Amino acid sequence: MLHVVPLGDAVEHTADDDCVCGPTAKPITRDDGSIGWLMIHHSLDGRELTEDDQ
Repeated sequence: MLHVVPLGDAVEHTADDDCVCGPTAKPITRDDGSIGWLMIHHSLDGRELTEDDQ
């Protein structure tokens, strides 16, 4: 499982499912066809309101 954590956020994130931000799990298909999980942590400083999707 890979965690994507926002840097410089208002809170410190923990690399687990119980993080205060309520991370979202996203299934990712690996090159060998197996499924891995990407845990996407959410910022709590509101940056998503001003950032564009890339």
